Amino acid sequence: MVSHPLPPGSAWSFTKAMRVMKITAVFLLGCFFHVSASFSQAITLKVKNAPLKEVLAAVKKQTGYAVFYNAELLADAKPVTLDLQNASLADVLKAAFNGQPLNYVIENKTIFISRGSAAPAETKRTIELNLSLADPVKIRVTDAEGQPLTGATVAVTKSKKSGVTDAQGNITLNLDAGEIITVSYVGYVSQEIKLAEGKNSLMVVLQTKPNTNDEVVVMAYGQKKRKTEMVGSAYQVNADRIANLPAGRIDALLDGQVPGLRVTLNTDDASSTKPRMNLRLRGTGSFNASNEPLWIVDGTPFFTGDRTNMVPGIQTSVTPLSYINPEDIESITVLKDAAAAAIYGANASNGVILITTKSGKKSAPVWNLSLQNGFSRINKNTKYKTLNGAEYMELAKESFVNADRDLTYFPYNDNDQNNYSQTNTDWTDEFYGTGIVNNATLSLRGGTDKLDYAVSGGFFNNKATIKGNTQMRASVSANLKYKITKKLEIGAISRYSFNKNNTFNPGMDYLDFLPIFSPYNNDGTYRLYNKKITGTAPNGDPIYTDVKFFNSVAEREQNDDIQKGNVLNNNFTLGYEIIKGLKSTTQYGIDYQEIKQNIYSARTNWSGMDQQGNAIGYASRSYNKTVTKTFIERLNYSKSFGVHHVSGLAGFELYSKKYNTTYLSVSGFDDDNHRDVSNAKNVVSNTYNKREEKQASYFGQLEYNYDRKYYIQFTGRRDGSSTFGSDARWGNFASAGIGWNLKQDLFSDIQNIDYLRLDATYGKTGNSRLSNQEIFGIYAITANNGYDGQDGAILSNIPNPLLRWEAANQTNLKLNLGLFNKLTFLVEAYRKKTVDAIVSVPVSRATGETSAQSNTGILLNEGIEATVRWNVINNERKQFSWWVEVNAAHNKNTALELYNDNGKANGNYIWTKGKDINTLYLIRWAGVDPRDGAPLWYDFNGNLTRSYSIDNRVPWKSANPDLFGGVRNQIEYKQFSLSALISYQIGGYAFSTFGRGINSDGLNIEADNQSVNQLDRWQRPGDVAINPKPIWGISTRSVMNSTRFVHKTTFVRLQNLSLGYALPEKTVKKLNVKACTVNLIGNELGFWTPYDKTNRNSYKQSRSGYPLETSFLLAINVTF
Repeated sequence: MVSHPLPPGSAWSFTKAMRVMKITAVFLLGCFFHVSASFSQAITLKVKNAPLKEVLAAVKKQTGYAVFYNAELLADAKPVTLDLQNASLADVLKAAFNGQPLNYVIENKTIFISRGSAAPAETKRTIELNLSLADPVKIRVTDAEGQPLTGATVAVTKSKKSGVTDAQGNITLNLDAGEIITVSYVGYVSQEIKLAEGKNSLMVVLQTKPNTNDEVVVMAYGQKKRKTEMVGSAYQVNADRIANLPAGRIDALLDGQVPGLRVTLNTDDASSTKPRMNLRLRGTGSFNASNEPLWIVDGTPFFTGDRTNMVPGIQTSVTPLSYINPEDIESITVLKDAAAAAIYGANASNGVILITTKSGKKSAPVWNLSLQNGFSRINKNTKYKTLNGAEYMELAKESFVNADRDLTYFPYNDNDQNNYSQTNTDWTDEFYGTGIVNNATLSLRGGTDKLDYAVSGGFFNNKATIKGNTQMRASVSANLKYKITKKLEIGAISRYSFNKNNTFNPGMDYLDFLPIFSPYNNDGTYRLYNKKITGTAPNGDPIYTDVKFFNSVAEREQNDDIQKGNVLNNNFTLGYEIIKGLKSTTQYGIDYQEIKQNIYSARTNWSGMDQQGNAIGYASRSYNKTVTKTFIERLNYSKSFGVHHVSGLAGFELYSKKYNTTYLSVSGFDDDNHRDVSNAKNVVSNTYNKREEKQASYFGQLEYNYDRKYYIQFTGRRDGSSTFGSDARWGNFASAGIGWNLKQDLFSDIQNIDYLRLDATYGKTGNSRLSNQEIFGIYAITANNGYDGQDGAILSNIPNPLLRWEAANQTNLKLNLGLFNKLTFLVEAYRKKTVDAIVSVPVSRATGETSAQSNTGILLNEGIEATVRWNVINNERKQFSWWVEVNAAHNKNTALELYNDNGKANGNYIWTKGKDINTLYLIRWAGVDPRDGAPLWYDFNGNLTRSYSIDNRVPWKSANPDLFGGVRNQIEYKQFSLSALISYQIGGYAFSTFGRGINSDGLNIEADNQSVNQLDRWQRPGDVAINPKPIWGISTRSVMNSTRFVHKTTFVRLQNLSLGYALPEKTVKKLNVKACTVNLIGNELGFWTPYDKTNRNSYKQSRSGYPLETSFLLAINVTF
């Protein structure tokens, strides 16, 4: 070979780079410019499994370029197969070095070959070069594009000399043999070079440091864009950020991680296997339709329910989001503004969440085993504090006397059956215990020149802290992509998940049940009666009666509530490159969900008895099947014409959903050993529901950027849906966005600015997520509506064929700034105006109904979001790094239009024109009259009153927080890592129905336990107390809705803490594996809130009346 090999043992370790020679030609009547990304030499080369050395020789012969390399480098090179005609040098080198463990760089008609490295993940590399030191050493520093780096620092370790490069990236230094120099530049990987015998000139190519702001983000329809080149608002959570979080369901994984996305618990306990979660992205966007985002999994819609993320037709909550194994997820992208989401048109007003599952890539097979095992307990500090047995008896007897009752007839005097005064049951311990979590996933990923593959199998088992709750999930997945030819490829993604849940919901029994009750009789059987005094005999003696006790402990142990679910998702793609830059993709997806629920109420407790106490036994069976099919045909185009870059997307989509449910309720079982509905004697009810929806869509997107400085994007979509009537079936949605890269345009010479970009977008999206029963008339056919023995039909839903899409007009402004390679700032301001919002309007009673749905509302959301990331420490030599990321969001929600501008009551909220729809309308609590312990309020005008009137309601406080978000902290030191996730909320108020129920001032004390706050009560004239005089069974209206039961919702939660250790390389080799990490994980470790210390139950936790669950897990991840 005529090349110039270096002596064995030496290496040119330059990063892969190429200086682009621009060739500009004017064509198509001067409308387009084309810049070649290669050199002008045309190369024709056809080889099969040829050594790389031969390919380089051919390149040298045809181009005249010199090739420098160390002979030992090519020993690890892979054989090359090429078939190129009139190809550019760039294309030939790119093809020849594809998949090679080598890099190359071109300088002055010379090709330098160096050993490949993991430079993108490093921040410093060491190079040994043999250089002759007879003369001073001239050093030239460039970036990967061959552009000189002006002001790069070159420091000599031994002599402490240093200097900076000039405008051409050059510097000349007098150096001694053996000295080490360090070349560094802000935002680039530093290089450390040891000098020995050799030449007297040196070229150093610095590679850009990995940058979180320059990561690739998955966008709509499989598009991938770098953050720095993305028009629109999108936030991506990668797999490493969810790896150590609870694996029960995927929506909860986003809590505190995405700016502007608020995750709240609805009604069910987070400690159970089926909590209800609400996701609100940039506020509440609809009065009556869904406010949940659209979920897309690997490019196809994933059905999560009509209005909420719950499956309809099932008696207790089930969410398909619990059926996806988080270990299979590569990334979760949240599309927030119209520019990012408008391409999903009628379904995008509430945002879009894209889930991309893990795929294979070209490599040897890589096995990975992920194990998690641990336990969980409730945090009792986050539960409402209630009275113990002695406290209850004290307060109850006082209330009884205050009602002018004789304690001789106090219901809970001890008797031969109940020893009330000596009983002190902690019902929390009866309903909550220790949970056990086991999670395992085994995966295989890899690929060849033709086939990429990723397969996995997972098993998740969760015994929840609420006794009687278990969740089991078994899942398998496969992601395959096969390249048939250079232009044709096929892909298939298939996932199957089986879930089995045993569910039990005690509701508020852990709070309400009296501590003087016991779940068991003296003989250990379940207690169904409590003996209490219920009256007075003619002779004046107390009358004792056995009173039913609805013992939910017995129901938990004796009843069944079993849910089984099968979910199958298949996604098939066919891709063909028509011409360079233009690709056609055909995609077909099917989502099959089948969920069954069997409930049985045993004959041995009150849920399975009739009113007279006769053992009956009741059972029900629910069945739900939902099948959605999606067909997508799209064209993607991407082409550069010199400094002009154009990309586009066009296609159509067909979507269908078939949904049916059956429900059967029966009674009359001979015994509890045969629980199937077929063994029942009587049918109580039998219903069937079937629904089908279809949608056809056309969409397109066009993007243009000039020299990576100025960006513009247009998106359009037209949707037609069977959900709406024929008069309003089609809707048009569009967006436009512009971006300006100020760093590239104005501040390219300022090295301390890493990037600076402004974006502005505007567009229209829609919301069609509601049942088509809202549009079409529904008749209910039942015997109750019949006549003369025949079933009758009544109109249960008034049709409105004019009902149309809700539409949201969205504006978004974004600033993206990076400084000193340490600080990044992302600030966004948005305005979302929902028009044609669906609200209930009154109708004539002659229709048989009182209201119907109509597009008469307008709703406005305005807000600001900010994310700040600080790379506190990044010391590569000491292997120490630390970064912190904080996100914060503020949202304001206002009703602009309502039907006839009238306020509409929604519980304690009244939707009023010009007001926040989350404003509480309540009577203001004024405290307790110290004269007699009577409750006090303020009237409408602010005057004290002892009379409660709903006319005195005023707009009080908003449930919307002033600020909410999360904090992510990551520290790495050698093999150790420590990560923490904190979520917080500042401001906001909530009305506590739980607090009202356990602060009844004697009204409900006979049936329900009370808050410890009730001990601070009025007892005698002059007392200044929190609570009024307690009176047994008598209402002073103090428990009516008022600001008395409102509390602030400010909190800080330590949501997740993980301490990790990566086994050293020597240990890993001994174990015969590639890598192994061990993590200790804690979830929900702390909850802090500035509640009023004088009110011990003022506010104990953020999400409901249930206690939070704390868990500890040991996680082991092994790669082999």
